[in-house]
Amino acid sequence: MSILATIKDHSGRIYRGIQVLLVASIAATGLAAFGLTEDASRAAALAMSVTATSLALLVLMYMRSSVVQSLQSAADAEAEKHRFLNIDAMTGAMTRRYFLEALSDRLGTLRNRRQASLLLIDLDHFKQLNDTFGHQFGDLALAYLVKEAERIFADGIIGRLGGDEFGVIVPHGDAAVIGKDARRLLDAMRAGKRHEGKIIPLSISLGVALAPLHASNPTELMLLADLALYESKAAGRGRVTVFDEEMLSDKRYRRLVERELRAAIYLGELELHYQPIVGTEGSIDALEGLIRWRHPVRGLISPAEFIPIAERSTLIDMIGEWVFKRACADIGHFPGQRISINVSGEQLKRDEIVTMCDRILRETGRSASGFIIEITETVATAATPEILRRLEALRGLGFHIALDDFGTGHCGFNYLKTLPIDSVKIDRSYIRSLAHDQVAQIFVSALAQIARIQDITIVAEGVETAEEFALARTAGCSRFQGYFFGKPAPRDKTSVLCAADGQPLALSA
Repeated sequence: MSILATIKDHSGRIYRGIQVLLVASIAATGLAAFGLTEDASRAAALAMSVTATSLALLVLMYMRSSVVQSLQSAADAEAEKHRFLNIDAMTGAMTRRYFLEALSDRLGTLRNRRQASLLLIDLDHFKQLNDTFGHQFGDLALAYLVKEAERIFADGIIGRLGGDEFGVIVPHGDAAVIGKDARRLLDAMRAGKRHEGKIIPLSISLGVALAPLHASNPTELMLLADLALYESKAAGRGRVTVFDEEMLSDKRYRRLVERELRAAIYLGELELHYQPIVGTEGSIDALEGLIRWRHPVRGLISPAEFIPIAERSTLIDMIGEWVFKRACADIGHFPGQRISINVSGEQLKRDEIVTMCDRILRETGRSASGFIIEITETVATAATPEILRRLEALRGLGFHIALDDFGTGHCGFNYLKTLPIDSVKIDRSYIRSLAHDQVAQIFVSALAQIARIQDITIVAEGVETAEEFALARTAGCSRFQGYFFGKPAPRDKTSVLCAADGQPLALSA
């Protein structure tokens, strides 16, 4: 019921009752005043007047109390509705919409610009926290971040901008003070949150932009703070970065690509194309899954353009998970063949790669023996004990491990004894040179002999002619890949090729 309806409801019977009491009181007072009755009757009339007046006053007091209570209830309901629209229920932070309005109000008008600082905060490895400790702890971690930010930035406004991203508006532009408070927040999060009797350390990354020093427009200030946050993540996370003009060049472009790529994952713009890997007789033995990005405006984008950008953020983990899920979904279209997928060195720096692969295998019911994980020679030469441990763990799940682009860097033959690998892919530059370069011939032949002793499969990459196929086979290679056998193609086209694999691909290509 509205406030006006409440008042009208009370103004009916109650107001008429008050009028009756007051009329009776006036009548009784008149009788007593003008001496129209005897002394005894006059006393009774006065008593009646006092009683009626008192009752009217009591009813009026009740009426006032009732209306005030109704007004308070309506005000409380309005406040609760306003709070629901303004405040994120889980964390207690301001919602994105009202945070942006508060930011615009704080920055002032064109004629009256005011100082302010915008901090963007991202909880590092949030997905891993959810996967390891459960979504309930993830929610508690977000609420804890807001609580600590409110304590440290007591004069600030805290808002939740996304899943694990928050903003803080501070009503001054003192970079030194902001930096000091940001480091206090970093330390508070590193101290951790208690969960099931244990302290779980947390990590955050922060980006800071100052107004009007860096920008006076809310949208521009958000972009600059976001670039600073991106820099914190790229530099290793767990740190605070204040915006600098140098970030506006290629970093803005990288950030743009990163944002579009993140959307592409959710909008289904990524594709996995397959290129055949054949045996010595030309029959298909495996397929390499190669990612492609079909941008709605720019068309098909090469992975060489977007993978390096993805590797500088957690997007590489999202892409890696998408690729493996897609391969698990597609492998049923290629009976009897393995699918080879590329894993970034950045993925191998985190245990998430192992848990992700294990989880998806269980979700899809696929066997790890149906897949080959490819790592580059660069990753192999820089492999830390932790990376080697993760490779061994993947191998323990049943994956085959392939060393890609062998011969392009400083990976010597001794690595074949120490690395947990099942196959080596020789870089295409050696295959192209087999016909005329004696060094290439010796290199490939020596590698093939060592591989036989180590029970490692040798794959010749970049085979484009019948001559290169014959020379690589003579040199000792047992698997072959290149345009001579087929270009990368979408799943349906490749599955037709596999189904017609009754004759050597080299002859049907």
